[in-house]
Amino acid sequence: MIDPMADLGGGAADATDPNSSKEVVDPIVLNLNLQRIDKIRTFMGIIAGCVAGILGLTGLEGLVCFVVLHLTVLIVVAAFKMSFNLNLHIRQSWIGYITSNLQQSALSFMLFWTLFYGLVYLY
Repeated sequence: MIDPMADLGGGAADATDPNSSKEVVDPIVLNLNLQRIDKIRTFMGIIAGCVAGILGLTGLEGLVCFVVLHLTVLIVVAAFKMSFNLNLHIRQSWIGYITSNLQQSALSFMLFWTLFYGLVYLY
């Protein structure tokens, strides 16, 4: 017996209907994509912190450096790796894409910003 809720007994009319296409999402690949983006964000936070510390940025200048580099890297990844099609690759909205894991990136930025500022200008 075929379960009517599973829609396994669809006829030929369903196969030719363009509105009845079903999307298959592989959760393993989706998780792998999110992990790669998180690694890129963390690395970006580290590099941005090094740049801000070496340049001697303090206060809001350092914050602006982080925000500008964060947005630049995310837009470059979205453009070149995902062709601005976030739904296909990570299933997130633009707001979710920009703000997810922001705290981890910001903490990495702060750590390396203070470290490199201290190494270059205090010692």
